[in-house]
Amino acid sequence: MTSMVLALVSIVFGFTFLLPLLSLILGFIGLKKEPAGRGMAITGVVISGLILLVWAAVFAVVIVIGIVAAASAGTS
Repeated sequence: MTSMVLALVSIVFGFTFLLPLLSLILGFIGLKKEPAGRGMAITGVVISGLILLVWAAVFAVVIVIGIVAAASAGTS
């Protein structure tokens, strides 16, 4: 249940990288240890995974923009 709650909170406070990562870890732990809360653990893992994918995409875009800006600054 903690994984799902942290995943839902990380949607609102998505500017932090730590909260979705913690939710993902707790979701995997919950999947292994608690069969009764399997649905909530899966929900937490899926939401956290999606948020982390968005973070990775944003990070990749920033890196690419930085490389392009550095390359164009050197040629001007």
